[in-house]
Amino acid sequence: MHLTVFPAPVSLALLSLSLLTSCASPKPFSRKGIVQQIKPGKDGYTASLRDRHGIGFDALVSRVRLQQAYRVLKVGDQVKVVGDTIHLNQRVRVLVTQIR
Repeated sequence: MHLTVFPAPVSLALLSLSLLTSCASPKPFSRKGIVQQIKPGKDGYTASLRDRHGIGFDALVSRVRLQQAYRVLKVGDQVKVVGDTIHLNQRVRVLVTQIR
């Protein structure tokens, strides 16, 4: 077994680089689509959308999450939604933080 030992400055640089990489925040998920259906909920609604490839996904739009940026979409609206995702019944659900 061969063990490589790096000089202290190199070791410190590698450690710093690994910490920066592990602490970097991931790019938020975003997807464009056309609203197909709206289902009202407690503090907002779930919009079912279809992207340009015909793949369906849901956007969970919440008054609490969006606050002053909250808006009601209509069937036929073409939008881009941004947020974290969850996967439920093999379908992507976007927890919307921005509507564009």
